[in-house]
Amino acid sequence: MAKKSNKQDRFAVWVPCKGYVKRWLLANFNRPDEYWQELVNLSPNREFADDFKKRLTRAEARRDSSVKGRYTTRVAIEITYDTFQRYGWELTPTETLRWNTKMESEVKQVLHTYNAMLSVTGLSIADRIKRFRNATGITELDWDTDSIRKELQRNSKISGNDDFEQIVKKIEQKCWAILSKSGHITEQGKELYP
Repeated sequence: MAKKSNKQDRFAVWVPCKGYVKRWLLANFNRPDEYWQELVNLSPNREFADDFKKRLTRAEARRDSSVKGRYTTRVAIEITYDTFQRYGWELTPTETLRWNTKMESEVKQVLHTYNAMLSVTGLSIADRIKRFRNATGITELDWDTDSIRKELQRNSKISGNDDFEQIVKKIEQKCWAILSKSGHITEQGKELYP
């Protein structure tokens, strides 16, 4: 249901979601003011904003409780008065599920990319998860460590191993070049090392 703030042009649609989706949205799109401490404004990302608008509907008499109990928290998504009038002010249960699936996928893509890039450093998966938490503000209460670990083990499609091999190769080449210039190994010796 949309809630109007004291400002004429600020409305919010309260959407049930998972804790880590809320944290990610707040970290990236929070636009607080004196009336709203947590208010997500999707307009910096046109794709997200347009997608959310298309999912809005006017209140319906029929209620479906399929979403209840599935999500642990809610997030306020800002809409304009124009959006309120033209599109509506709430999501149906089906659209709530679809929107959440999209947002969960976005957060997981960030997780997988970040994890893959850090994997080249040799950090353990526990350390990578800690760093991800620090970078995004997603806490243990929002998304528990075991679930993140399982997500990474099951669905990691990006691998940092190829990047790591290339980085190591460049470091080795630089090292052998320096040793060659300093006279510790000969040019002939340098060619023997991979």
